[in-house]
Amino acid sequence: MRHARLLAGFLLLVPSLLFAQAQGRIKGTVTDMAGKAIPGAKVTVTCPEISTYKKEITADKRGDFSVLFVDATKRYLFHIEAADYQTSEKTHKPPIAGETLNVDFKLKTVAEVQKEQNQQALAQPGYKELGEAKDALDHGMRDEARAKLKAAIVAKPDLYVAWHELARLDYEDKNWADAQANAEKCLELKPDDTPCLAIALNSSKEAGAKEAYERFLAAYKLANPSDPGMMFNEAAIYLNKGDDNGAKPILEKILESEPEYPDALFQLGMVYLRGGDNPKAKELLQKFLKVAPDHRDAPSATEMLKYL
Repeated sequence: MRHARLLAGFLLLVPSLLFAQAQGRIKGTVTDMAGKAIPGAKVTVTCPEISTYKKEITADKRGDFSVLFVDATKRYLFHIEAADYQTSEKTHKPPIAGETLNVDFKLKTVAEVQKEQNQQALAQPGYKELGEAKDALDHGMRDEARAKLKAAIVAKPDLYVAWHELARLDYEDKNWADAQANAEKCLELKPDDTPCLAIALNSSKEAGAKEAYERFLAAYKLANPSDPGMMFNEAAIYLNKGDDNGAKPILEKILESEPEYPDALFQLGMVYLRGGDNPKAKELLQKFLKVAPDHRDAPSATEMLKYL
């Protein structure tokens, strides 16, 4: 009878012993790639096999945290995040029988990730040659840069930046036709690209291609309705007709977005002068001379101020 009671007691102990043996612990340390601790990192632990399981822990000042798992037979997902670092996820299985697994969680900074992505992009065909072209330009080697840009286009014909850079070089060298042609190639790939539109617009104007100029001008205005240069051109139409009332609101709108736009400062000052508002004219002309002392209209502004 005593033997039966002992056996019954033993059977009651077996489940609890098995349960205890299924426990495990994982201790983690969150650091940057150089091994420096990241205190306050947020650790979220979930289990793909247990939808309701979730634990949230904060790493201490040494970047350490610890999690005890009642069921060490399963794998757990560790989601690590910290400000200015790339989020990291890793799956680990704790050891059974109450043992501890030590794991290092290394996080990359957002800047490090961006640098890696840029390096990977630059290693791709086309981008590699584009980067080499930039280096050549930085060292004043224009011919080599041009050759690299052409190689970039051969490797990646849809690389609109390379077409833009070729157009820019042609424009600077006053090769108007080539500048316009390369800018148009750029615009085929990115129709609203402002730098390419500007080159196409200016090169067609220099080449005397009136029809192309009008086409690019309309496209530029559509893509950049608030561009101060375009707005000033509209104001100039009124000014040339002697219509100060038509020009005034456009000039004022330019200065709302570009308070130091020289042409608008000078012309609006003259508008106020002709309108009899000498104090406002003086204010605008003084500011004009301050921001653009070498402007072509600076001598006229200086003379006007003598009488204000």
